[in-house]
Amino acid sequence: MNATEITVTLEDDRALVALRGEHEAYSSGKLARQLEALLDEGTAVAVDLRQTTFVDSTVIGALLAAKRHADELSLGFVLIMGATTGWPVRRLLEITGLESTFPLVEQ
Repeated sequence: MNATEITVTLEDDRALVALRGEHEAYSSGKLARQLEALLDEGTAVAVDLRQTTFVDSTVIGALLAAKRHADELSLGFVLIMGATTGWPVRRLLEITGLESTFPLVEQ
């Protein structure tokens, strides 16, 4: 099992929230609280999934809730994907149709 890590880095006008490893119910609550706090502070958010190997439905739920909250506050919210993003992450977004819900940035 890969180590689970969530890091937050404040950049110019947004927060970069990087998920590394496998994320599921155990880490989804922490992720949801961090995203909500950043958005409530008026900070746009980019969630970096380039080093994420797995997410489950609870993590997707946290990302969806944060996206809706960002939309309500007229703040930016994007997912960053890359060549190292885990296949299960991409597949879950694809089969749920959520790849069209989230703005995706390939890096």
